[in-house]
Amino acid sequence: FRSSAQVMAFVGAKGGCGATTLVTQLGALLANSYARKTLVVDVHPEFGDAALYLGLTKYRYHYLELLENTDRLDAELLQSFVMHHSSGLDLIPAPDGAEPTRSVLPGAVRQTFDFLRLRYEFILLDLGPGLTEGNLELIRYCDQLHIVTVAEVAALRNVVRQIDYLTKKEISPDRIRVVVNRHNKRGLITDEQIEKAIGQRVFWKVPNQYVQVMKTISAGDPVGQVSSSDVTKNLNEWAGAVGRKAKKESRGILGLWNR
Repeated sequence: FRSSAQVMAFVGAKGGCGATTLVTQLGALLANSYARKTLVVDVHPEFGDAALYLGLTKYRYHYLELLENTDRLDAELLQSFVMHHSSGLDLIPAPDGAEPTRSVLPGAVRQTFDFLRLRYEFILLDLGPGLTEGNLELIRYCDQLHIVTVAEVAALRNVVRQIDYLTKKEISPDRIRVVVNRHNKRGLITDEQIEKAIGQRVFWKVPNQYVQVMKTISAGDPVGQVSSSDVTKNLNEWAGAVGRKAKKESRGILGLWNR
């Protein structure tokens, strides 16, 4: 058996919606609670935070440098780019500062991720803000795009704009999933109003527990901190929904991967 990873991309409707938090926590839970070989790739062109959120602050190489070396990419070279988290999650970080403009060879993104797909079961992409050409290339490649929003007018307006733009770029609506982060059942904007505005069902709602999430980020340990919190239970349910389903489809063995 050789796995072919499911590639899931995450982009914020606007800054501060929590996409990086969800990517790192979901990835850590897939790796730790469900023993799934999982990789997070922080594809921010600069100032990526995924490494910081996982407490992995010392690294030599980043994602953009990996793209520049895709023509000589093998298992040994890959290991020099991958960081290992205590949860079992692997990470390829983004640059932690401003970077000069880089020229990436045509096809480098697809070639790199085709290589990574054969070595993991899940690849989670933390996209930079905006629907740039670089992000569009990754969105076309991935299996699902998760647009992470909060229940605020500006963010929801951006969700509508992003879906409209992606539809014009011939991205299938079936691959776009809207996630409401920091969800409050008694919020000023109701779930019905959100779904009417975006023109589709909300795929997942992550409860609002800002203080607990900040503790998790500060500790750099998504699975070790506040494990009984509603947020962790919620994300563990999400990880289980995709982790168990994919394992059953690929091997027909469900029981081995229960919590």
